[in-house]
Amino acid sequence: MSWSDSMCFCCGKDNPLGLRMDFSLDGELFFSEVSPPDFLQGYSGVLHGGITSTLLDEVMANHLLALGMRAVTAELCVRFKKPVLLGIPLKIISRQVKGRKSLYEMESWLEGPGGEVLATATAKMMLVKGGSA
Repeated sequence: MSWSDSMCFCCGKDNPLGLRMDFSLDGELFFSEVSPPDFLQGYSGVLHGGITSTLLDEVMANHLLALGMRAVTAELCVRFKKPVLLGIPLKIISRQVKGRKSLYEMESWLEGPGGEVLATATAKMMLVKGGSA
């Protein structure tokens, strides 16, 4: 498996249709800010739920990568609390809950303006053999 991420939909800098997300680590929290374009709409004016799920997953995977671990998602559970409207800045945040030798439990949440939580996720992330970044 190649770990080149230049064409990744979320974080790839060479993907012309991608979100080109940047990430920051602040203590135990890891986050990114993004304003998804209108073409990622589901219902009128609302971000597609699959894209919401993707954002929550992406911040958790990149959190582990920033800590020097390459991992893939083994399990993902998303809870949609409110519609994620297009045209507003979003903040996606993750936190490591528990970690073992090869499996890490993570959580993430997506905030709208003012810190309102619009969606949450939990995941089990499996380290890949030779998975050091």
